[in-house]
Amino acid sequence: MRTRISAAVVPALALGVLVAAPAHAELYAIDDPADARASLTDVYGLEADHGSDALLVKVRFNELMRSSAAGVSVFVDTDRDAKGPEYVLSSGLGDGTDYVLTAADGWRGSDEQVRCDYTARPRWGRDVFRARLSRGCFDGAGSVRLSVKMVDPVDGSHPVRDWVPRRKRWTLPIASGLRA
Repeated sequence: MRTRISAAVVPALALGVLVAAPAHAELYAIDDPADARASLTDVYGLEADHGSDALLVKVRFNELMRSSAAGVSVFVDTDRDAKGPEYVLSSGLGDGTDYVLTAADGWRGSDEQVRCDYTARPRWGRDVFRARLSRGCFDGAGSVRLSVKMVDPVDGSHPVRDWVPRRKRWTLPIASGLRA
């Protein structure tokens, strides 16, 4: 009888631990549907790892090409009480483009470049844009929320836009953890 009870209790306790997930997490991932079909640069997903040293962001695409004219903006919210993002990392997705982290002006970048340690680059063979931002870039904020926008001018008459998770919406808060 004792064997049966302990065999039933262990899985029940394990299930309780798994269901009672924290409200904040250091790792975050979300898939995005194929909703920008007019562009090969349709965003397929977003992953974030908010470690003790840095925030690592990966934006996954349907297909990244070196000749792409598309660009990506990663908006970072560090103050939930203030409306909109505090920072935006902007980058082209084609070969030879550059990237810059600025203070946000609403849902746009500004001329106020943030001086800190960060890197970003597209990886064409892996169809991913990867950015690493030191926690010092946003004053070591305990948690952040992200929003990503891709813009592809396609034919110039009507740019294709793709947002993750949705237009001017945020991910769940991503608390800083021990990974990076």
